[in-house]
Amino acid sequence: MTGPAPSERDLAVLRSFARRIDPSDAGAHNNLGVLYYQKGLVPEAIAGFTRALELDPKMEVAQANLAIAYQNTGYYDTRVAELREALRRQPDDRTARWELGRVFAALGNHTDAIAEFETLLSRHPGDVPALIQLGMAEKARGGMDQASEWFRRAAERDPESSIAQFYYGESLYNRGLNDAALEGLARAVRLNPDNADAHYLLAFVHGDMGQHEQARAATKRALALNPTLGRAQANLSVEDRRSQAIRRRSTLEAMRPQVAEGEMLAHFNLGLAFRQKGYYVEALREYRLALDSGEDRRLTLQAMAEVHLIRRDIAAALELYDGLVQEFPDSPKLWNERAVCLHQANRRDEAAAGYARATANDPHYGLAWNNLGVLRSQLNDIEGAQEAFQTALRGKRDLAAARLNLALLLFQQRRFQMALEAYRQVLADHPQNAVAWNGIGLVLVELKRYPDAKNAFARAVEADDKLASAHYNLSFTLSHLGDFDGALRETKRALELEPYYVPQKYALAIDLQYEDPNLSITPEISADVHAEEVGEEFNFDQRLLDQLFTELEPTAPGTEAARTSGSGSALSAALPGDDLLAMARDQLSKGFIDRAAGEVDRAIQRGADPVRAAVLQGEVFTRRGFHGEALERFREARLVRTDDPEARLGELRALLALDRGAEAAPLAEELIAMRPTDVDALVAGARARMAGGNALGALEYVRTAQARAPGRPDLFQLQAAVCSRLGDTGGAMAAYQAALELDAAIPQVWYELGHLQEQEGRHAEARGSYERALDILPTFSQATLALGDLYRRTGQSATALELLIPLLEQDPYDFDALVLLGRALLDQARADKAAEAFSRVLRFEPDRVEAWYHLGAARNGDRRYAEAVEAWDRVVQLAPTTDYATAARKNARSAKDLAHIFAGREG
Repeated sequence: MTGPAPSERDLAVLRSFARRIDPSDAGAHNNLGVLYYQKGLVPEAIAGFTRALELDPKMEVAQANLAIAYQNTGYYDTRVAELREALRRQPDDRTARWELGRVFAALGNHTDAIAEFETLLSRHPGDVPALIQLGMAEKARGGMDQASEWFRRAAERDPESSIAQFYYGESLYNRGLNDAALEGLARAVRLNPDNADAHYLLAFVHGDMGQHEQARAATKRALALNPTLGRAQANLSVEDRRSQAIRRRSTLEAMRPQVAEGEMLAHFNLGLAFRQKGYYVEALREYRLALDSGEDRRLTLQAMAEVHLIRRDIAAALELYDGLVQEFPDSPKLWNERAVCLHQANRRDEAAAGYARATANDPHYGLAWNNLGVLRSQLNDIEGAQEAFQTALRGKRDLAAARLNLALLLFQQRRFQMALEAYRQVLADHPQNAVAWNGIGLVLVELKRYPDAKNAFARAVEADDKLASAHYNLSFTLSHLGDFDGALRETKRALELEPYYVPQKYALAIDLQYEDPNLSITPEISADVHAEEVGEEFNFDQRLLDQLFTELEPTAPGTEAARTSGSGSALSAALPGDDLLAMARDQLSKGFIDRAAGEVDRAIQRGADPVRAAVLQGEVFTRRGFHGEALERFREARLVRTDDPEARLGELRALLALDRGAEAAPLAEELIAMRPTDVDALVAGARARMAGGNALGALEYVRTAQARAPGRPDLFQLQAAVCSRLGDTGGAMAAYQAALELDAAIPQVWYELGHLQEQEGRHAEARGSYERALDILPTFSQATLALGDLYRRTGQSATALELLIPLLEQDPYDFDALVLLGRALLDQARADKAAEAFSRVLRFEPDRVEAWYHLGAARNGDRRYAEAVEAWDRVVQLAPTTDYATAARKNARSAKDLAHIFAGREG
């Protein structure tokens, strides 16, 4: 989604909404996400949809909205790439791996999500949040038995967690084990009587068991704790949700973010509900009431126009679109849909102008390019039509309508191999697309491959039994194969759907929320079009069919946990007695940040300690990465209670995260004076002293922390960093060895140890350390680069290349690896190939000094002295005071002398 930046007024309105919504209301977060999306604020919209899903995982409208926001904007690919880059550089970054798993899970990519959370679990077997996420991912993909096992392990690992017990009880209920579920949920309520979700689910269990009084009491208690549950859908059938999600994802390209139920836009939302059921007359009535009630005028008029267009009431639709485009002339969606109305009315010149206006407003608006391609195909402008379809696909690669239209155009031009490939690409994203299977069948009939054609038409009929053309085509093919009974059966079914044969048609595309209307246009390309005939020399790729009929078959997670979850310090442990914030702490320790935020707000309303609440709010912001907001909350707490240790620790951590070490150092000293034996405070104090340049003082705090927690390898890793800062190489190596004795499976420690060994000239030991890091984590690219560079510098360039080439095959844009590859090639006197590597880096990073320097060396090796001098001069311009510049000046002088000598000889 693209568009102009929101105005200050729009931003003020959005901020007002964000401040006023109930933080525990999933629908409110979803609706705020819709508003953000409509204003082009994609990251904020994704945050809203994600929070809605965390609060209510059963909220399909938020699930669909999140998928649209991720996939239609490219944000998903960008975010995954960022997280993978963070893990490439720091494979033990739990936060990045956690978020990557959550991103995969949010879009239903549960296999990849499970892989990320299992990696977390392999590092820390007691990681309760990872156990819970594994259970949720397994549940989402239908593996209820395995999900129940993950939840059971989480509940056993943290027996005092009401959250873990709730998930275990819910999994038992979903498996139909009501007695066991009742016991598990009752335990969750005993552990924390404020667990509204447990009370709410208990009501269902009691109801299923005929215990209606208990069910009513549980429901009443749940709604008293969390009134938003009364607006949630109580659909606990995993399979039903999963199948609905699959159906919803299959039509994402025709959707836009949806508004959840609520008091705002009541008639508009009811109109959407009627549209969802196909009740268009009732929908129009609600939209008129929405206008009368003063609800959003543009949204309502646009929705009314869409309904008229779907019903083929072109005159009524055009009347509304004419007014809308005058009032909102910058909307490509409105211009496109108005043009579709004109196109349907056979007013082609006006339709063409409308499509042109849509693409002028947004050159990447693929729907309008697709429709323009259909129009050009009707006018027999084959090249123009093909160009329009390809432009649509460049802006929106997964736009199935454009690819299907392009495939049909290629088919009509008898370019069968290309048509078949286009249909195959549709099926790669949409394996059950009936039109694509029908098109493949048509291609195969033209190639006289009737048995394969029969299979394709059968797949089309299986995907959509109401596609009349597929039934007709299957009938013809069966008749050709001699199956006359089958042909008669398919003919009868086709006649029930359409009394006449229906050819493959071009499809117009509009951006609708629920419907997938048939906006097809019968092709008018002349049958006399001259195209190349299929001769005996035609080379058909049988592997395409093998792939189509096999690969595209439909496919029907105590103490250590708290530490690894990043939930905070021992200072934040739950307080004894009736603690109104205990539920929020439990949620936060399990990684449910948004649920924790809602629990904190509800606890405040019920009289929770304001200082404890402010500290928890600060921890919520810290977990979200908003360290400035967190700092404000911790300081608010300290204004009320100056010497509160939790608030001090939170403020200290926030200052360190904001690189404000000078402010952090005195606060650290005060905190440790108050809590001299608290390990997390000592660690924060050590980091503050390091930031202030007091490495010796940092070492003092690290050793005190080690005395209190001798079994934590991360403390020895921190000690090694401090010793390195002090120049104590022996001490650093001893600290790394101590960390590995506690846990030998930390790749980052092996990598850092190898780096230190290499600095000391202990190359064999360094090589062994890097190899151990790669044995533990083969995708650890920094260790691969370090090992490759070590091989290169010790005269083993061929071995270095063997490491680097597979790395670059996986990531061709790893520029550090490319530079190292070029240097290894230079060592082998392959200057031309080395220059190619350096030039590739410089195409993307034109100011990379290292690449320019070595490019000069490569050109000099090829006796291309002028180019070498030019490269070295560039080094001097970019970094005149560096060692590279000093060497470049010297080399440039030598190259000029050589150029003069060789020029003299040639003369």
